[in-house]
Amino acid sequence: MANQDDTHDASGSRNNVEKEIKRGLTVMKSIIHARDKGEKFEVHWSAEDQLIEPNGSMLASYIGSLVRQHIPITCDNWRSPELKVGKEKIWSEIQRSFHIDESRQKYCIQLAGKRLRGFRSFLSNKFLKDEEGKFVEAEWPMKYAEIISAEEWDNFFAKRRNEKFHEVSDKNRKRASKPTYPYKKGHTGYARLQQRILAEEKSDATSLLEHVLWKAARVGKDGAVVEAVQNVYDECETLSQTLPSTEVQDCRSVLSRVLNVPEHSGRVRGKGFGVTPSSFYKKPKTKNPTNKEVMETLAELRAQVLELQKENARYREERCGFEAKDTSDRASINCQPKFPEGITPCQLYLSSPTYRIVGKGKVHNTSGISRRIESVASQKEVPGRKLKKAGKDIPTTSGTKSQIMMRLEKMVEESDIMHVAIRSVDFDEGVFGIAHSEIIAKEDMQQLFEHEELGIAVIHTYIWYMYDTLMRGTELCNRFNFIAASRINTTFITKNPTSVKNELVDRFMAAGDNTTPSLYFLPFNSGNGAHWVLVAMDLSRLMVYYLNSLSGDWSKYPSMKKTVDA
Repeated sequence: MANQDDTHDASGSRNNVEKEIKRGLTVMKSIIHARDKGEKFEVHWSAEDQLIEPNGSMLASYIGSLVRQHIPITCDNWRSPELKVGKEKIWSEIQRSFHIDESRQKYCIQLAGKRLRGFRSFLSNKFLKDEEGKFVEAEWPMKYAEIISAEEWDNFFAKRRNEKFHEVSDKNRKRASKPTYPYKKGHTGYARLQQRILAEEKSDATSLLEHVLWKAARVGKDGAVVEAVQNVYDECETLSQTLPSTEVQDCRSVLSRVLNVPEHSGRVRGKGFGVTPSSFYKKPKTKNPTNKEVMETLAELRAQVLELQKENARYREERCGFEAKDTSDRASINCQPKFPEGITPCQLYLSSPTYRIVGKGKVHNTSGISRRIESVASQKEVPGRKLKKAGKDIPTTSGTKSQIMMRLEKMVEESDIMHVAIRSVDFDEGVFGIAHSEIIAKEDMQQLFEHEELGIAVIHTYIWYMYDTLMRGTELCNRFNFIAASRINTTFITKNPTSVKNELVDRFMAAGDNTTPSLYFLPFNSGNGAHWVLVAMDLSRLMVYYLNSLSGDWSKYPSMKKTVDA
């Protein structure tokens, strides 16, 4: 059943060539006369860049005539360098008689190769085989002495006597003799059939779906459709309504999936000669950025980070001033706007002779952190109650990081969360583009206290707190977005890549059409020892950054790269 689309090429094409040649050599006098008058014929092309009427069939026939004059029938390799001169003559003759662009040369030369194969098949079936398809002794056909010499014929005949050739010939003959879905439009071809259907229907469309055209090519003169063809068409209609468009546009089209046959990479089943997946689906080609482009992008990213730090400092200064007026305890706070409160990682760079990092460290600014440790009794909640908004009931204190962690541990130990109670954190749509809740339990707190591998709940809660504290209601919401790690990970990419791609698209769409370029941040679990990396996606530049705390590069995460590229 393989290559059903080409069945008419194996049998119908042979019959067409036979009809064309049985009168003798075809000289196509109309083309010669027009050329003598200095006239050229216009050539028309379909939306898929295939020859159509008017003059499409004329050019196709003329190419067949030219290939018989300039290419020997002993040619077994159409890509052979020895055929270069003959191909150039064919193209030159075409340009003498038709208005045709240089970009169409490849199509015409490929069609010439197809016509040569048809002519060779005709000679074999007409002169070298009997009615049962068996090879017989044959003399040089004087009818074609002008284009086939006696020596050339002997060589051609000798190759046909080869046992290996006989095996291939018998296999192709059996396949073409009883096709499961026979092509019934003779020499019309898919392109001209499509043109005729669209004209009869007076449609504004430029092309038909593959399975629609495939069915039309198998309708007999009486208009009847055999049951097998109708069943394939019905299955295609059903499948096309359920498959995402991203899955339909590949070499395994809807028609190929339903027929369940092997597919060639250079063809689109149901579209005919000259249509390839790359030309039909018109997938954009991408190229890797140059080193200069990468450095420019990194410089822009650094500028965005610096701007974010400045806005963060201004926000904290304003918030600090507001809280100082609120209570006498906060009035004593000595804000330092140059550094945010708490412990801030910092890096030291030199700009000469090259821009490079020379040191890393931390800035400890604890003088501005308020002392607000509320009683444990007031903090207790029944299992399942909601956490209050960030900044209101989460205790903070001055001191080192270890002191803060110790106080947090003590608060958790004295709360009911240590007795199987839970906390529910509500995420509105602003955080991840969808509203949902995260449950924080005892084991999640232990991940922090015991320095274990962090789970998604902890990471999501941290992002929620950062969004609620620093971003909500500010311009930053238009510049930075987050993607939920629970919806995109190595396991999901492996088991259901299409679902993951749809999740990414939905997140991009949920962020809206902002005029300000934005970055999308995704905590991504590599699946290798539960290691986390931060993926930053810049849609405006089609750039993806993998921020990895361990040595290595993005190529360690091929599944993520493939998903983002798609």
